[in-house]
Parts: sequence; structure tokens; C-alpha cells
Amino acid sequence: MEISAAARLSPEHLRDLLLQHKYLAAVRRVARGVAHGYNNIFTGLSGQITMLQQESAVLTDLSSKRNELVGDLLKRGIEQTAILSGIAREADTDSRSHHPLVPAAKALELLNCISRVHRFELLSRIQQEKLVCNPRDIVLLLFYLGENCVDATPEGGCVVLEVCREETAAGPAPELAFRFRDRGPGLPEGIRARLGEPFVTGGDPSPNRGLGLYSALILAGRNKGRIAYSRSTADETVTGVIFPLAAEEARARPSEPDTAEKERRTKNELIKQCFLVVEDDEAMRTLLLNRLQRRGHMVFCVHTCAEAMEEYALLHEIITTVLMDVGLQDASGYECSRKIAAINPRARIIFMSGEEAAIPKKITGNPVFLQKPFTLDQLEKAVRDVHL
Repeated sequence: MEISAAARLSPEHLRDLLLQHKYLAAVRRVARGVAHGYNNIFTGLSGQITMLQQESAVLTDLSSKRNELVGDLLKRGIEQTAILSGIAREADTDSRSHHPLVPAAKALELLNCISRVHRFELLSRIQQEKLVCNPRDIVLLLFYLGENCVDATPEGGCVVLEVCREETAAGPAPELAFRFRDRGPGLPEGIRARLGEPFVTGGDPSPNRGLGLYSALILAGRNKGRIAYSRSTADETVTGVIFPLAAEEARARPSEPDTAEKERRTKNELIKQCFLVVEDDEAMRTLLLNRLQRRGHMVFCVHTCAEAMEEYALLHEIITTVLMDVGLQDASGYECSRKIAAINPRARIIFMSGEEAAIPKKITGNPVFLQKPFTLDQLEKAVRDVHL
């Protein structure tokens, strides 16, 4: 009797093949969503260019709304390219400590590409907690769980990804949870008991479906996590994954800086920061990114005020210091800082410029000015000053 190829495979090899199949399926789905986005972008560009040709008399008005719209469409096209490139990259990164909002934001970026009728939003209830994990695993895991929410609610709507720290009454150390909340019908008990098996699904039973939760279980296990499923209310289904916090993060968070922390500040040692760098010069942006990361800081980089507002709205709970170029392309750094202050009046902002200038009195908080070029030691002194 001949044995099939599948029967000759070891369970581990078969599992890896199924994971690879699911990964490629995810790439295809994101690619389809990005292609749809490109279709909209280029259709819009074509229409605007046609209208410009018909209105040649006003082509000299380079500040017209139509020119702005064309620029916005081109920017969206570039962003779509970056999304597709990110999910298609197959190289794993080493496991190390990461802030949970980074893979969460990346996963939601992908999920918002795959459906025209669903909207994914991030709700953060954490501060500086970190996970020891493989970031690619976490992005894919969250994508698969979110994909399950899309399949469970075909009519669309808002799906919330909540990231929160879970304290336990006694004994075990605190944990960190990623939870998707959707309005789907939930899973029948018989299906819930078999979620660890491949090709088991509570939705569309068509061929090659039912690998999302199975893949999520494997990826969670690789990173010492576990899948948690519940139906909290009659109209809300919660599917999530729970991880142990990094050892140094499992301690209870003090509400105020402790004595040792205050002593470190007075001894000229800079506490690790989470920077948002708003700088339109690519060379300067790259230099700051590399140097700050080598000192152990977390760094997010953008090159316009519009991008800064998008990032800050998403990550303001973890951003400790903003490095703001005064002369941005789309707004002045001072104007951008006022928009940031509307989200967080206590934002710590360091202004940077090649020309010496006084910070306008209308800028609130405790802003600091740093003239370019500057050394890393000068930057760290400015950080200490802005946090006094």
C-alpha cells in the first residue's frame, strides 16, 4: 500500500508547511487589498489630471486644492508600497525586548488594507511595558486574529484592538494582553474545543480555510503566550493573546519616580526615552535614529507635521520626548507643537534648527531649543532639561 506524501511528513514538518501556507495566504490577501487601494489612487489621479488639462487656464495656481489632492494621492501610493513591502519581507528578526504597540500598530496597518467595510482601531492601556518576543511573529499572530474578526463580521464595522496590562490578585506575575473586540456571532462550543487543529473554522468552511487561529496558536506558543477566547456580552466577542511581561517590566509600576530614579537623574544618567523625531532632512533623521537606538532609546521617525500628528495620536501614551525640526515642509515646528499640545498638554518638546532662535512665548510647557549641529551629549542634556 502506498503511503501519501502528507502521511510521511513529521508533525513538525507538516505544521511548518501549514504555517508557510497561511503566511503566503496572508501576503495574497494584503496584496489584494493594496491593489484595490492602488486602483482607487490611480483612478483619482487620472481624474484630477484630466480636470487639470481641461482647466489649463488655472494651471499656474500651484497652491490649488487639486494640486494638493494629487500630492496626497501620490503620498498614499508610496505608503501602500511600504505596507506591501513590509508584509512580503520574510526575514525573521531575533527575539528581544519590544514595546507592544509597535507590532500592534503594524498589524492594524495591514488589517486596514484587507477590507473596505471594516475599520481597525488601537486602544492602549499600557505605558512602558515590554515583551521579549519575535516581532514578526507578533505582527502575523495579531493579523491572523484580526483576519478572523473580518471573516466573523462580513457586514463590517469597527474592530478594536485593546492592549492592556493584566494584574493578578496574588502569585503569578502581571501579564500583557492583546484583545480584539468584534460584533461577530462567536464560536460554537464544539468549534472552540478544536481550535488547535488545522482547517477547523467557525466561518466559511471552504477548502484551505481555518488556518488563522491554528497559526496564531503556534505563534503564541513560540513566544510563551496563550490564546484566550470569550464572549463578554451578548453582542461582543473577544479573542486575544496573553504574554508574560519582560522580567524587568513585571514589577508593579510606581505612581511616582522612586528615590533611585531621582538619584539617577541628579547623577547625569539619562533614563531611557521613547523619541518621536520630526525632521524633514533624511540624513539628519537617519543620524538621530541610529545614534539614539545605539544608546538604547526607542525611536519613531517622521518627516512632516501631518505624519507627526498621525504617529503622536496613536503613540502619545508612550512618547516621552519629541525632537521637532523648526522648519518643516508642511508647517513650522512651532505650529506642529501646538497641535501636539492639543493631544497632550504635558508633551516634552525639543526644538531643533540650524539658526539660533528664541522659542515663541505662546509655546506652553517646558520647551528647549537645540541649535544644529549638536552632539549626542548636548542632545541628552537637552532631554534632561526638558524633563525637569
